[in-house]
Amino acid sequence: MMGDSIAESERLCLLSVNTNKLHVRRNSDSSMAKSTKIRRLARLLEQDSAIVWVINHADELVYLSGACASWLNVDGESLIGRRSKAGTAVSDDPLDLIAASLSPPPGFTSRGTASLRIQPTQNGGYRADTKEVRYVRIGSGDAGFTLGVAGSFEDRRVEQEIQDAVAIRQRLDRWRQRQSGLGSVLLLGESRNARRLRQRIQVACAVRTHVNFVQPSGGGADGLASYIHRRSAADEPLIRIDGPLMDTELLDSALMPVLSRLSDSQTAKASLLWNRLDQTSNPTQQRLHALIEDYQGRLRLFAICETYSLSHRKRVSSSEDLSTDSNSSVGVINGLSDLLETLQINCDQLAQRVEDLQPMVVALLGQQIVSGKVSAERVSRPALDLIVNYPWPNNFLELQEAIRFASQTAIGEAIRVEDLPLSIRSYRPASPSIKQAIQPLDEQIREYERQLITQAMEMANQNRSKAARNLGISRSRLIRKLENIGISQSTAETES
Repeated sequence: MMGDSIAESERLCLLSVNTNKLHVRRNSDSSMAKSTKIRRLARLLEQDSAIVWVINHADELVYLSGACASWLNVDGESLIGRRSKAGTAVSDDPLDLIAASLSPPPGFTSRGTASLRIQPTQNGGYRADTKEVRYVRIGSGDAGFTLGVAGSFEDRRVEQEIQDAVAIRQRLDRWRQRQSGLGSVLLLGESRNARRLRQRIQVACAVRTHVNFVQPSGGGADGLASYIHRRSAADEPLIRIDGPLMDTELLDSALMPVLSRLSDSQTAKASLLWNRLDQTSNPTQQRLHALIEDYQGRLRLFAICETYSLSHRKRVSSSEDLSTDSNSSVGVINGLSDLLETLQINCDQLAQRVEDLQPMVVALLGQQIVSGKVSAERVSRPALDLIVNYPWPNNFLELQEAIRFASQTAIGEAIRVEDLPLSIRSYRPASPSIKQAIQPLDEQIREYERQLITQAMEMANQNRSKAARNLGISRSRLIRKLENIGISQSTAETES
């Protein structure tokens, strides 16, 4: 009996061990099967030369197929972890621009699928072919990701507003292709003013010279000057000066670190960004001119004048400059104006660049999207119409602030009319037809009086006495009015 119990116990233990081994084997087989399937999927993607990439929930690239890397002419690993979000790139780094160009269009988050015709940003002279891309959202939350596949697709019909948003995004991408390296929002657009501005900026970036910016209020010249400095001399210090608040003693104190740098090394260089030079006192301008002359081209000046153009400057002699009271300013003194004549850049009124507003708005919204603090991905058509029709009295800085405000106010995927600042929502352009219909009151009264008197004279057969009685006025008053309206007594019949 005892032996049978021991034998039964040993059999149960052996069965338990075998069962555990079987369970472990099954788990191992299951894990191996999953691993095999993943490898099989990757192998199929590579064998089929499929152009595929994956963007995670944080809008970062996490996978690119070999064919995708070949299409982009980059090392796929160099793009992993870079931000790919509709709107704009994190920086002007070519790899960041390529990553941004692979992002799905605005409105994709709510729909989960979209198609977009894209051509990635140029990379070192290489330009990738334009391809149709289908985007599909898979999963949700932190486990969700976006799959991008290049091919030929017939996307479902979407609302016109979404199509407009995609079209604007494509225009922005095309501009990036043609203007690689020009990243300032102010340089966007295809208007004559935008092309002229880009040409001047390119010259300023290529040649180290003094630059005079002439801008209206809020024109954005400060940003353009900073952009030129980054492109042409990023290793130089850039000192910002507010002209109306500066006197000669304060200027020497503010520039002390830079002047020490220039004095210690004959190869050292620096740049000054001088705001409202035309409102700076003459003695301060004279001190600035002397410093620029002392350092023989190593101290570059970016001057910003709000209402002062060198082509219409007031000529002031040196003796007048020296005798000018320290609190007065007469524009730009001759010495500085001669230096700044080399290159002048005009920042036009935003109202003169209406056709450039849409890509500017998309780019400004993209900057807000990159910050990760807004939910809006596009601007609705009614809101965009209001933006285009608004006159923008404070120009680019007002537009920049309006988009920042609207993007932070919006609670959906699109900026609506109610999200815009009140000044834009309440603006109503004057009707030209109403202006043309209104005439001066006195002129209208004279014309009406002429018609009444002429009619009364005709009804009285040119009898002035009878006409005066019909009008309820005296005969002498009627005669005076006939003279005032140009009808002489000789042309009227005498009373019978």
